[in-house]
Amino acid sequence: MLETVYITEHVPFPARISDSHKNDYGKVGIIAGSRGMAGAGEMSTKACLRSGAGLVTIACADCLTEVYETKLTEAMVRSLSDAEGHISSLAADEILDFISDKDCVLFGPGIGRSSDISDILAAVLEKYSGRLVIDADGLFALRELKHLLGQTEATVMITPHVGEMSGLTGLTASEIKEKLAETASDFAAEYGIWVLLKDHISAVASPDGKVRLNTTGNPGMARGGSGDVLAGVCAGFLCRFTDPLDAASEAALVCGIAGDLAAEIFGVESMLPTDTIALIGAAISESPAKHIKHK
Repeated sequence: MLETVYITEHVPFPARISDSHKNDYGKVGIIAGSRGMAGAGEMSTKACLRSGAGLVTIACADCLTEVYETKLTEAMVRSLSDAEGHISSLAADEILDFISDKDCVLFGPGIGRSSDISDILAAVLEKYSGRLVIDADGLFALRELKHLLGQTEATVMITPHVGEMSGLTGLTASEIKEKLAETASDFAAEYGIWVLLKDHISAVASPDGKVRLNTTGNPGMARGGSGDVLAGVCAGFLCRFTDPLDAASEAALVCGIAGDLAAEIFGVESMLPTDTIALIGAAISESPAKHIKHK
């Protein structure tokens, strides 16, 4: 039987020292957004900034450059070749140049589902050797690129919800829900990656068979954008924690607590993913004890 443990406490953050600068806390590149889905890139970028990353840059289709430059005060923006509102496959070399000095890359929030995106993700998996989070539309592209996971030099983390995991595995949503931890663990072991499988309880799995379960959070987080927030925090934490399992575990815990704090303030019907972002700092300091459920 698979051995699992519940996440019941924070992973201690590495200390921020007085004699330090932004590069000491990680450079993150976020490849996200398309026309009609710019909010995904905005939320993941803001969540990454709140997670403690030192320098965050979002790379986007040229049509969104002005949008992000207006909405993202603390992040930088890199404009990429545009193909009818999404990033063009012609931007592959631009992206490889963009990510070459990044400690972590987040690929996928709101990026769209064109064949261009699959071509770009393939190039990233083939050439990038840092830490890579794949989320949302990036997971759709990954369906046909899973064979590259065994060849990439990147340290890969995926953050699927049950529906996205169904697309990756061929299992039904019901089958995944019945065996959430086993599904995450099997996929992590088969492909040598880290998996944060999202549901009302989330399963965090590493390639060596370790599985941690997170029970923080609430139904008010069941709305578009919550996954973008979590992916951004995962990217930021991958710059802060040595062990990707610790990074994913702490991201799940912190986002869940931030969501619980947002529910206390706004209620589960009215809370928004952006409220969760604003409470990430409070969640990092909050004791998890009163948020642990369903054990």
